[in-house]
Amino acid sequence: MNFVAHQYLSFDDAGLQLGNHLGEVVKGKKYLEYAPEVQRGILLHRYIDSYTDAHPVTRRSVSLIRSDYGKFSGILIDIFYDFFLIKDWSKFSTQPFEEFKRDRYAFFEAEMPNFPPKLKFLTQFLISQDWFDRYSTMEGVELTLRNLSLKTKFENRMHEASKALYKNEKKLHQDFLQFFPQLIEFCEGKIHELKQEIEDVNRLPEG
Repeated sequence: MNFVAHQYLSFDDAGLQLGNHLGEVVKGKKYLEYAPEVQRGILLHRYIDSYTDAHPVTRRSVSLIRSDYGKFSGILIDIFYDFFLIKDWSKFSTQPFEEFKRDRYAFFEAEMPNFPPKLKFLTQFLISQDWFDRYSTMEGVELTLRNLSLKTKFENRMHEASKALYKNEKKLHQDFLQFFPQLIEFCEGKIHELKQEIEDVNRLPEG
């Protein structure tokens, strides 16, 4: 999943919000360098991504565009699903999306001094370019994909991938509406499991 979904799936818990965002760049056992409540968010980020990648519904979505976009198909579906999440925001949240966006940007800005350099740069760009707003429109998704295409080292056709969203919007939207409630349920259960998992890990002796 992409930025909006990861923040939504933090369920207004500051530790999860921070960890879920740090999960973009914190890899391997480096999560242990953070406080337990942030560790939960970093691991939740990883579980969200692995659950999403393996789920039969998202794999069906990916299969719709794989022939045209190959290994980049999963990245594109993540962005498309953020588009649908914002489109259907009132189905999943009582908080207006604009308020949610302002709250998350303010949270990111407050925490930014503690971000690793790579995440700090990414987050500054995210806020200045208002990525959350971009994901809310077809035109914004198209601009996002053009910029992503330019930043990717490998040859790709992501600059034209908005065509896939136009062409497959109905099927992809149906997939999202089938998948996302299951992802919410998965995350709610996983958050409780992670509390015990992290307590166990942090009790282990060093070395």
